[in-house]
Amino acid sequence: MLIGLLLLMVGCNKKAESPAITPGLATQGSSPEAASTYADADLTQLTRDLRRWIAQNKQLPANFEEFVAAAKVTVPAAPAGKKFALSKEMRVILVDR
Repeated sequence: MLIGLLLLMVGCNKKAESPAITPGLATQGSSPEAASTYADADLTQLTRDLRRWIAQNKQLPANFEEFVAAAKVTVPAAPAGKKFALSKEMRVILVDR
């Protein structure tokens, strides 16, 4: 009984292993840059379009402009002083021009 209790206590201090990350695909974590701009509805829709295009074409675009040209998606006007870009997590974000 005492041994079982000790094993239980030791086992509770183990950290969960991180899930495997596939390079170039979206992960659960996010960069501060992506997290701060991801709430916008236009960015959400563009990110969905981007991920759908990646899944269909089995490749990553080099940049946002390449994605738009290849996917032929409608892109709304960016706010003044901003432009659309791709984050490391393959999300559409707004960055300074």
